[in-house]
Amino acid sequence: MPEEIAAENLAALNSMVARAENLSLLLKLIERSTSIAVVRDFLKNRDIAHSAASWDDLRAKRIIPAIDEGKLTFADLFALLRRTEGFGRQHIFLFRCPVERAVAMIAEERVRNLLLEKGVDAAGDDPLVVDLPPVPTFVDVRFEQVGDTKSMTLKEIEKRTSKKLKSEVTDDEAMTYTRVYKVEHQRAINVARLWSNGLLEVRIASRDNATRYHDELTHFFNRLKPIIARNEFVDVSLRQLKKNLWAKRADLQNLVKFSTYTLQDDEGMSLRANTVLSTDDLAGSERIANSLAEFNADTVRCSDSNIYFKIVEQGEIVKEIHVLLNGEDNEFAVTAAITEEEYEYVLRQVLHHN
Repeated sequence: MPEEIAAENLAALNSMVARAENLSLLLKLIERSTSIAVVRDFLKNRDIAHSAASWDDLRAKRIIPAIDEGKLTFADLFALLRRTEGFGRQHIFLFRCPVERAVAMIAEERVRNLLLEKGVDAAGDDPLVVDLPPVPTFVDVRFEQVGDTKSMTLKEIEKRTSKKLKSEVTDDEAMTYTRVYKVEHQRAINVARLWSNGLLEVRIASRDNATRYHDELTHFFNRLKPIIARNEFVDVSLRQLKKNLWAKRADLQNLVKFSTYTLQDDEGMSLRANTVLSTDDLAGSERIANSLAEFNADTVRCSDSNIYFKIVEQGEIVKEIHVLLNGEDNEFAVTAAITEEEYEYVLRQVLHHN
């Protein structure tokens, strides 16, 4: 009998430790993925005390007591992580496949069975919370519907390793030259979302000092097989988007700001315009517009552009989201972390003006 009680106590203790570890990791990931203001609003919307001067205060004085009092659950925090993690600081690639194939590929039972074959239990509603998995790991699958259009979203966590030079030492006597690097690990988030209308978004986490993502995209597609097969999709070119935004710049002045715009012809000759200050807008310069118009021709296209999509509320600009239109024809990038709602806003503008 004493042994059974001891075993029960040990099991309860282990459960408490595991719960505390999961909560600690979950809060750490939320802190990495968003701002303290977003979390305060999250608590405020649930009528939970939300004032805090720091992340430490927010955790110790607001979130943990709210969980202990039953005002906040792990599911609530999972939902917050889902809404804030994996949006922004990414390169987004757009593809399309026939509608009937998309509908077949996102069938819920099919996806869950294929994930089980990969060792991922996607039967529950809570995502797997991991920090730096030894191999790229699918942690979450979501099935949603907007109007008549359904979607399936897969999120993957990847551990990336990089090295930074810390010191250089020359030893003339030994005739050696030594460099010391610090190895660093980053938590990268890759996402694939397939819609029943055939649209596929693939979001690859940005790398420092990287401009091309062909290898990362290829590797991610290989890991997505057989749930999503690359050979079933064609690229969605964004050439028309780049052209339309500039052509309609006068009508879109409350929506878009331009900081750079580059035209290139078939021979590789290019003409680039850029602003000096971050507050300036190329669209407001008649001289720039005239110069670009002189270079423009049927054989000329916009090769890249730096733009800002404006979010306007009650006639006031509340935020500008930096978007890079460069790289592959079907690629755009969001340079900073943003919320789910802000990402959906950018995506709508990209698709609408393309």
